[in-house]
Amino acid sequence: MPSKMTPEHRTRILFHTDVPYQLTAAETAGIQAACPDVEIVQAGVAGSGQKDADLRDVNIIITDRQVPADLTQCPNLQWVQLVSAGANQVTDLPLAKSDIPVTTASGLHGVPIAQFVTGALLMLVHQFPAMGKVQATRRWPESRWALRGSLVRGQTAGILGYGSIGRECARQLHALGLHIAALDPAGRRDDGYNFWPGTGDPAGTLPAHWFKPAQLKEMLPLCDVLVVAAPLTPHTSGIIGAAELAQLRKGARVIIISRGGIVDESALAAALRDGHLAGAAVDCFVQEPPPAEHVFYDTPNLIMSPHMAGAYEGFWPAMISLFTENLRRFRLGQPLLNQANKRLGY
Repeated sequence: MPSKMTPEHRTRILFHTDVPYQLTAAETAGIQAACPDVEIVQAGVAGSGQKDADLRDVNIIITDRQVPADLTQCPNLQWVQLVSAGANQVTDLPLAKSDIPVTTASGLHGVPIAQFVTGALLMLVHQFPAMGKVQATRRWPESRWALRGSLVRGQTAGILGYGSIGRECARQLHALGLHIAALDPAGRRDDGYNFWPGTGDPAGTLPAHWFKPAQLKEMLPLCDVLVVAAPLTPHTSGIIGAAELAQLRKGARVIIISRGGIVDESALAAALRDGHLAGAAVDCFVQEPPPAEHVFYDTPNLIMSPHMAGAYEGFWPAMISLFTENLRRFRLGQPLLNQANKRLGY
């Protein structure tokens, strides 16, 4: 828990994000109400014309991947608020061994990322990538039947990582008629922060099957769809390789929306090429951006997206709402929402 701050203390907040955002007057007023005498500084974002900020007097940083690697440069840092749901970007930094709390944006991405998963699955089963070539090439297909879709109703979706995002994926896929299998080290119930009331599966009632991490090989043979929504940790890194992909039902589809490195990329490409898998949608990669020679660029039945499943109109107002509440708690010395385990990365 952060130490309680007095009203006389001047708090310097640094916004250091990939995407520039201009606070509205109402948002600024809300931040000032949560912490009087606050000073807000925006750091340099590529193409913004802003200069890098001096970290020496910064107390709070709001950031994505621009996490300080050298804590001696920011001796007054007291809290880091990430704009990502995961926190694996801090696990190898001195910050992870410090007493400085790190909080995440968990609970802000459930609905938009689940929509992305639902849309990606429907694009795959209805062959939208192949149909897109009709317009691009200006050539009508010789056989419309070759572009026929398939049904997901009655199939089973395995959700690897049943947090706020995985639970909303389950809710939307269940509405399409899929059965749900969930794998997560935590229990059925999740009372974590959720910006979207009435969404997700907080009581854990949707899965027909529940599995612990040690039971991965028991879940995979049930899956027609595998949604990778788990954080990247030492326990999840590389857990889906060639052997695991082979255990999925023939014609299964894989959708990756959390972090690269959980699924072996070469093995996924091979499983698509040999026809064991019918399709995949990948939003996150081991190296971002992937190099031009990456195997996925030439892999059939695969949709690539530039790690933007969680990017949506309205994100920043939601993010500022979460941050403002956490700032109020920080100033009063109360427990912060979404405090991460810095060693595990979530």
